[in-house]
Amino acid sequence: MIKTVVLTVRPIHTQLYGGKTVKRYIQFFTRVVPLLLVAALLMQVLLPSGVWAAKMSEASSLDLSKPLPPVQEWTDVELQRFVNLAVNEQITVPEAQQVWEKLTPVQRERVGEFLAIEVGISVDNWRQFVKNNATKQSAMSINDNYGELGYPGEIWREPIENVWTYGYPPGATFAGSYWNTPLCDDDPNDPDWTFYFYQPYEWYSRNPDGLRWTSNSAQVYLAFMTAYFGNLNGYSFSWNEARLCIGTRGVDLAGGPDNVKTNLFLSPNH
Repeated sequence: MIKTVVLTVRPIHTQLYGGKTVKRYIQFFTRVVPLLLVAALLMQVLLPSGVWAAKMSEASSLDLSKPLPPVQEWTDVELQRFVNLAVNEQITVPEAQQVWEKLTPVQRERVGEFLAIEVGISVDNWRQFVKNNATKQSAMSINDNYGELGYPGEIWREPIENVWTYGYPPGATFAGSYWNTPLCDDDPNDPDWTFYFYQPYEWYSRNPDGLRWTSNSAQVYLAFMTAYFGNLNGYSFSWNEARLCIGTRGVDLAGGPDNVKTNLFLSPNH
């Protein structure tokens, strides 16, 4: 608690302030000024070098209508603030995408680490995941080897890439259910989530190459770009369905399976 100090300069203050006590002014400086200083410091953190929008509110966002300074020069302060805005859904996916595409590989690694910290994953565990996932991602990028990752009876398996769509294009489909399974990829020691997308018709016209995933959540978008470079493990057992096999670590980074189910959809014919 801040104690109020009364100055013993009554003759001077009586002359200057018309008999008002100095106590009110001391209270003002001890209570209000510190708040103003804190606000100023926050502005320096949240608005470094004009990167962030000048208007602050609960729905604060990046002002991408103005030229951004080089994103490649952002430090951990800006990157951490960027991640915080995404996790709190205070920026849109297109805004997050514009920043992501300008980040250097090292900055993208830091974004992943800051996301991990936000959801309670230790940096060491996250780095180990990234290391273990690198080989798997290499296999996913080669279609000839990709089919070897699946179950018997699958009619296709391949990476589903990301695309941003304004609104829901024809055939846009959210997952109707999900379940935990260790067997939807080639690593039985790594539990995964399977997300199940279904329509009563052949909703992607027998063209899995044209399927894309889109998210309404900046956190989900950043999580899957960071964890899987935007390529999600897709497969199917019929032409009425599609399934995504996503590792538990990546889903945790995205805010959990419910958040993914609610905020990610597939759409055909891209």
